Amino acid sequence: MTPTSIRAASPTRFVIIGNGAAGTYAAEQLRKDDAAAEIVMIDDEKYTLYNRVSLPRYLRGVLLEQRVYVRDMEWHQKLRIELRLETKVTRVNFDEKTITLEPGGELRFDKLLVATGGRPNPLRVPGADGAKYLFNFQYLDETKAMVARLPEAKVAVVMGGSFIGYELTEAFAFRKVETHWIQRGPWFLRRSLDEPGGKIVTLLAQDAGVQLHYEETIERLEQHNGQLKVFGSNGFSAVADLVGVGLGLTMNIDIFKGALATKVGVLTNEFLETNVPDVWAAGDVAEFYDVVSDRHHRMGTWDNALNHGRHVAKNMLGAKQPYVEVPTYASGMFNSNISVMGVTTEEEPEAESLFEVDYDGRNYKRLFFLGDKLVGAILIGKMRGRKKVLELIASRTPIAERAKVFEILAMPEVPARPVAAPEA
Repeated sequence: MTPTSIRAASPTRFVIIGNGAAGTYAAEQLRKDDAAAEIVMIDDEKYTLYNRVSLPRYLRGVLLEQRVYVRDMEWHQKLRIELRLETKVTRVNFDEKTITLEPGGELRFDKLLVATGGRPNPLRVPGADGAKYLFNFQYLDETKAMVARLPEAKVAVVMGGSFIGYELTEAFAFRKVETHWIQRGPWFLRRSLDEPGGKIVTLLAQDAGVQLHYEETIERLEQHNGQLKVFGSNGFSAVADLVGVGLGLTMNIDIFKGALATKVGVLTNEFLETNVPDVWAAGDVAEFYDVVSDRHHRMGTWDNALNHGRHVAKNMLGAKQPYVEVPTYASGMFNSNISVMGVTTEEEPEAESLFEVDYDGRNYKRLFFLGDKLVGAILIGKMRGRKKVLELIASRTPIAERAKVFEILAMPEVPARPVAAPEA
């Protein structure tokens, strides 16, 4: 038997770069559908999969650290998924189908999944480099450091009008720390929300005791008696016990540039395939072709990453199924809720929108349209109509009178009829 025929008879080796939700759930699905496959996962962190969605609750002090973990090493061993932690990929040779690891040398792959996610953008101002008690909010180690600091903290400052900025702000306020929320824009999520939506978030934050500082940014930091003195560009100043930063993410695509098609993330088609054969991308890093909105889209949420992982595994095993889920984000917001679905003006500035607002009730709806199709929505407060919005987006139902969508959302939802259990 020749070496070529021996290799052809060997089990397929799937290599996954990334140990987040997309990578881990892809590995789980691969093992479920292919008992003989070799599966190798690589990640530069020291932890098995933990739920980043749980980090805000852990930071608030309402969730124990052990409840943050989703998978342990025993789980990987049971499923025969080789996990190499604290290992960095330094090079990928797509022609030879090899990756170079540090430590670990060279590893061959038959099929490769890029699930590298993104890294938080640091605060780049004088005094920030190496500053103690200055934190991003992406990794478990950072969260553990903030949890250790919070019991002695009296004042916290948060920089950033993103969801990460909001989650930090909510956690600090929940801990009864005097919390200042600094944002460069005139309101929260300025590219997705309009002024009325921004005002609803302002009211919710003020209800929780947060002090807001719009059209402001941190200009410099100074160490001050074990604290950080914060100087703003528009008159703000405070002496803080900790400073949190939520300035968005940069996708981890550096080693793939020049070989894989990239933009903000790694570009894929609707099957999550890249431009290179036998290479796929999933999760936050995947800028995938969204057949629902008819455009490339990137969605940095846990649910999207989980669904990507399970879906891409089937395509890596030979299926040719487009990913057709409507990207969603849902979270508590102070003492309320927020849900973002589909495409907003952040991704598609030309989208047209309608809104409905109730300031006293702290409720807000904004709907986004491209032509006669509903392509996205943001709901704050009462979530009535969320299921119907998802149905309208996914079905691409033509809508002649846009304003009537609000009437549809206000209608009570009909409870599903119970389904009889199948006979044994």
